[in-house]
Amino acid sequence: MLAAECADWEACCFYLLEDNRAATVAEQALDWCRSLSEPAPLLEARILEHLGSINVRNHAYDSAIAYYERALAAAGAVRDLRRLARINHGLGIAHDGRGELDRAVVFVRRALVLYRQEGDLVSLARVENELGLLLMRGGQLQGAEELFVRALRRLETSGTEIGRSHVLLSLGELYLTAGRVADAIPIIRDAIERTGRLQERLAESTGHHLLGEAMERLGVRAEADNEYRIALDLLRNDGLDSRLIEVHMSYASVLERRSDLVAALGQLKQAAAIASGRT
Repeated sequence: MLAAECADWEACCFYLLEDNRAATVAEQALDWCRSLSEPAPLLEARILEHLGSINVRNHAYDSAIAYYERALAAAGAVRDLRRLARINHGLGIAHDGRGELDRAVVFVRRALVLYRQEGDLVSLARVENELGLLLMRGGQLQGAEELFVRALRRLETSGTEIGRSHVLLSLGELYLTAGRVADAIPIIRDAIERTGRLQERLAESTGHHLLGEAMERLGVRAEADNEYRIALDLLRNDGLDSRLIEVHMSYASVLERRSDLVAALGQLKQAAAIASGRT
């Protein structure tokens, strides 16, 4: 087996990430990589990283961590900083998926240091946003806000529009968490406008969900209901069931707090129907 042929299979695996054949192709590529007459640690690291990503997508976090750790060892042998950053980032996501927030923060911080050495502003902003979300969930709101603001500045400096809406939504969510509703609303509206222009449907639905929560806190119930309906419609059209269930449950909680138990039950029934595979 030639290294070039093995690399072709590795590339095939990358393009099949969303396909259920991806893991099989990646495992085959890994076997062939190891059968090469000359060791190819960088290629092996790429394939192992793909396998980690595939398992993260499948929520198989234990397997993902095992693959990422093997990828880390292979990539470390050739000191590929970008690859090491990606692998540490993946490890952070996998540990977060396993409910290990502190471990997730450790690996995402390492990814941040590595991306900083590379000088990649867009990747830095993306990881700063992710680290900020982890800190926010851990109650470290000031640290999270600093990261979100820094990420927005990096994206502005880089001149890229992609990713900016996600950081704005993170900042808007943080302000809602801190009770700063008046600060949150213009930021969330800005994010919604950007997501609509870029057709980022999942992020757009998140924006409407957050805006619905903000309107509810202000007591503007008609606007809150409208924002929740828009968020649900966007998710329903894209077939994003797990997120759709989450928003139905969130809206049910809002309706329950209003003592509208019939409407709340309706939202819970819709969430249950989606979870059971019924339309």
